[in-house]
Amino acid sequence: MIPKNIKLNDAKSNLQILYEEGKYLIINASFLRACSPSVENKIHAKNPNPKKYLNIKIISIEKIGNYAIKLIFDDGHETGIYSWQYLYDLGIKFQNYSHP
Repeated sequence: MIPKNIKLNDAKSNLQILYEEGKYLIINASFLRACSPSVENKIHAKNPNPKKYLNIKIISIEKIGNYAIKLIFDDGHETGIYSWQYLYDLGIKFQNYSHP
């Protein structure tokens, strides 16, 4: 699913993703950082530990072509490319993770 709009909240701790028909997902920055699809993080992304990144913030969002975004975190991490599908899957996973 291709997002209609992606916005960072004022505290820079949540990514708000709006889809067609008003559907939206909110994903916490610590969860996004723990699930980063970067090469050095791939091993941890399968079993993410958001507690490791509790106070992490997203500094900025960069669009990558028409298929993804890159998130830049305040710990210096900036190598993960979040495809639209991966971002959507993470949003669903985060909802289930935070509301078992």
